[in-house]
Amino acid sequence: MEKSNSGITISTFGGFQAVFDDIILNDKNLRSVMLSRLFMYMIIHRDKALSTDTIINSIWATDEEVDNPVGALKNLMYRLRKSLERIFGPNDYILTNRGSYQWNPEIPIVLDCEKFEQLINAAKKESVEDKALIKYEQAVGLYQGEFLPGIKDCYWAQSLNTYYQSMYLSVVKALGDLYKKTCQYEYLDRLVTTALSFDNADEQLYCYQIEARMRLNKISLALESYENAKEIIERELGVRKTTVLNKVYEELLAVSKSSANDIEEVHEDIVEENPEGVFFCSYPIFREIYHLEARKNARSDEDETMMLITMEGKKTDTKQIAEFRIKKAMATMESCIRDSLRVGDVASKYSDSQFILLLPSCNEDYAHLVGNRLISNLYAINEKHRNVVIKLDIRDVSIENELIENKKE
Repeated sequence: MEKSNSGITISTFGGFQAVFDDIILNDKNLRSVMLSRLFMYMIIHRDKALSTDTIINSIWATDEEVDNPVGALKNLMYRLRKSLERIFGPNDYILTNRGSYQWNPEIPIVLDCEKFEQLINAAKKESVEDKALIKYEQAVGLYQGEFLPGIKDCYWAQSLNTYYQSMYLSVVKALGDLYKKTCQYEYLDRLVTTALSFDNADEQLYCYQIEARMRLNKISLALESYENAKEIIERELGVRKTTVLNKVYEELLAVSKSSANDIEEVHEDIVEENPEGVFFCSYPIFREIYHLEARKNARSDEDETMMLITMEGKKTDTKQIAEFRIKKAMATMESCIRDSLRVGDVASKYSDSQFILLLPSCNEDYAHLVGNRLISNLYAINEKHRNVVIKLDIRDVSIENELIENKKE
């Protein structure tokens, strides 16, 4: 193949791929993470000569020991050149100067991340909203996920990934506002649903999704979005009450129901068909049920207990082994809870290593029996779960003993 002046088109979002004269290069045929690191570092910084020390400090992680880094870089650079020639054909891809290397400026590069940023900057400068909307849509279409996920252990790749993620969320919200302004709710729903697959803990995105589905009269989906948002935001961010989300929810409730003709119509809407076993719910719902039960018990002498089931790794386990064993045991314990508890009992996952139960008509002694029975059932299903330490914490449900608000991590 003769030297070509045609450019290389490179995708960085969601994965790495380079196309040159209809030939594809990616992590798979480059065959080396170190070659991918070096190639992309040279591309990102192609506008200048890079010293040997700069490259070494950028492509080797701080915990990677290299006996002869200058020699290792020289060898890696030779391998990269040979790989590019093997895949794309002969060319002077990387130039060598005294103590430095540089990407050949005669070989143009088109980067999706740079195009992404250019489109956003152009949209911000647009005075005509329709034109700005088109540029925002083009930018959003380029973003397919994390920046260079295959090499995100490099500090410079991590930094750029954070930068582009933040930029993506900002442009999604700017575009979302334009969709709202022009009542394009189908587009808004699709936009934020995709964005939530990249960042599922952004409260504003859920507000957009709920409003879009509400305007499209998809009330069930809007309610589902709200419950999902509450659970995820609480789990990921530790935020139990959010004014912004609740405001959208109040508006949703206002439009979701017209006046009922009679109480039978209301009953038909709320009645649960064939209820069986424990009521398993998200923690925000569990908390509200607790508040109700605590108020009810203030007027009666009926025993009711709350149980926290906590799983821990053994002291001799590494963190990775402990997390693996806890994850497996938690999945089995959920099945045990669903199969063993009664109608009227309430259960929720409190954290990645904890379940919390509400046991009506159950004193502390009987609650211990329930907890021990769950543990026995767990071991009966899989003896390997004995490698997990299980703790039971039990307390009465009463209006004086409010549910703990400082959630354990």
